[in-house]
Amino acid sequence: MNMSVSGTPEFTQLTHLDLNFKGEKGTQIPLACTSTLQHLVISQILVDHNWLAIDPNNIPSNIEFNSLKTLHLTYIDDDPSEFVQTPTACPKWMSHTKVHFPKLAHFYTNNDSDEFPILATCVFPRHIETLDIKAQTKLLRLLVLATWPQTEHLKLTLLPSYTDMDASLFGCIRHLLKSAETSKTAEVAISNDSFVVEQELFAGIRVTHLRLSPPVGFETMVSLVDNMPSLVNLCVYDFESNTVPDKIVDCSNRLAPFSSKLQQLSIDCLDDEYPPVRTINAVVYMVKRLTQLKTVKVPISVISVVGLLNKERSMYPHLNNVLFKFTDDGYLDTRTLDIFGNNKY
Repeated sequence: MNMSVSGTPEFTQLTHLDLNFKGEKGTQIPLACTSTLQHLVISQILVDHNWLAIDPNNIPSNIEFNSLKTLHLTYIDDDPSEFVQTPTACPKWMSHTKVHFPKLAHFYTNNDSDEFPILATCVFPRHIETLDIKAQTKLLRLLVLATWPQTEHLKLTLLPSYTDMDASLFGCIRHLLKSAETSKTAEVAISNDSFVVEQELFAGIRVTHLRLSPPVGFETMVSLVDNMPSLVNLCVYDFESNTVPDKIVDCSNRLAPFSSKLQQLSIDCLDDEYPPVRTINAVVYMVKRLTQLKTVKVPISVISVVGLLNKERSMYPHLNNVLFKFTDDGYLDTRTLDIFGNNKY
């Protein structure tokens, strides 16, 4: 059964429930639903919302959502033009009751607030498939202090007002990345252009897929490839071309290969002038050293890398297997070209 409700539901066999509170506090989830729900979406909830229908005179120590597999939790945007909220004390049960999700497989949370009493009550299983966190640093630290599960797909987005990389935040991100070492993907997005990824943040982390949205310099990109032995797919959304050394491409000497398993490399550059010589040099350098590379995705402005690499394919035989994909805007594939230029683009 799939449904959205605006009032208190009286159903005891619900498996799917989508609640949009819209900043209101009247709606509650009856405890009868906790044994049947498999998918629960809670949107625009206030941080002090009494979201479970618990008798204040009979507060349980534990509540279990025995069947729940997916949980979406989105806190309300604090926009006074849209909602008027009067801060109140959190319900008493939130400081006495633990809410367990023993079968949870997918957890998503989007929280712009400094407060998160709902999450403070939650107990998660040791392993889940998807962990998608968009939050401020304070929430991230709380999650790390808890026994956080291992995950197959990690997506971490830090909001702009809390992106200074201090020792505590560094440790939090490392902790979450370590929890994702058995994962298939790990995506880190930080909504602040002043934040620069540090090499040490990912050193030795054993994830296979990594997508980075904050600015990434040349040395950091090289370090990621050279020090993450399990990495097979790297996407850099904002490559800093001004960090590329003047002389990194030497045609007279063969570059030593990386000890890397990387098969897919995507680079986008937002700051390079035209012609983007530095970005071209960086791509040529990386492709020469990545002997297991299969696909390279780069902006159309650096298409001349194909001609440069074509001249040296006898020195780097693995170039015969590299496929280039060129993009005009973002990461929408618009043109494809193999290293010999046989495919039209």
